Amino acid sequence: MGSPVGAPARLRLYVPHPESRLCSQLAHGSAIVGLPLANGKIRIYFEGNVIGASNLELYREKAAHAAGRMLHNYPAGYPTRARENVDPREVVEVGTIDSRTGRVEISAGANEMSWWISPADLTDLGFRLEAR
Repeated sequence: MGSPVGAPARLRLYVPHPESRLCSQLAHGSAIVGLPLANGKIRIYFEGNVIGASNLELYREKAAHAAGRMLHNYPAGYPTRARENVDPREVVEVGTIDSRTGRVEISAGANEMSWWISPADLTDLGFRLEAR
């Protein structure tokens, strides 16, 4: 991924709060990366792969793509509609992504994310899902 000079070493990963407007406005399963701003909002970039690109099928691929947009020409970021400054109550932090390597580290439990992230993606992220 390679981060530009002055860019943060890690970006935060989020899912939308289940009762937020983001929950209905973003494509289900979208990866959301972001950082808090000085004004109290959180700047997010997101990728939902609504066009079905084969290189953006996995959650981790979508997260890396959204992170790349945020890091492009940092701090300005890539000019895109897939960016927004949101109230912190609209998102729930679930992990981080390394700006240099793209490595995703999830701090939340599978139950906190399974309503948003598919079982296949949770398995890819290292979760062992039990059959119900």
